[in-house]
Amino acid sequence: MLFFLYMKNFLKNNTNIKSLCYNKYMDKKIEIRFTIKSDLEQLPWLYRQYHNGDTGLETNYEGMVKEFGKLIKNEDYKFISAMHEDKLVGFCSVVVNHDIVEKQKPILMLWNLRVHPDYRKQNIGKSIMDFIENFGKSINADLIFLGCDNDNQSARKFYTKLGYGEDYGFYKYL
Repeated sequence: MLFFLYMKNFLKNNTNIKSLCYNKYMDKKIEIRFTIKSDLEQLPWLYRQYHNGDTGLETNYEGMVKEFGKLIKNEDYKFISAMHEDKLVGFCSVVVNHDIVEKQKPILMLWNLRVHPDYRKQNIGKSIMDFIENFGKSINADLIFLGCDNDNQSARKFYTKLGYGEDYGFYKYL
């Protein structure tokens, strides 16, 4: 079962969308930035770490680079990388949806937030989320929406600690 977390009306005026956090736990500097093409080389590796070495799916690297090249030209798609030196240690996809019915403000949809297991519990996930929230503020977004597996208790606790509420949703593979 999949459940959704959201944060309503979280926005204040803050347009700082570049971040360099100092990781006090491991004495490392972690750069949070918009993804660049060279980051993609490590993305399949990061996902394999997340899934204990086996995602059940193999990444088509050439297809990923091609899709990234298309999507990066669309301002409604953002990809966030967390870098330690030249190593990709975290990643998240962000899609800007546009509400035309209620508030006419953007809504951010997050997908695939990942932090390498060796870098967890070091505020990297929080730094990625802070970066995304600051980006949302810079475009006057009203809401962040994300999905999380129901049985992923550590992720649910993480999002709740960051102030996200819980709501259930539905999905269907096509």
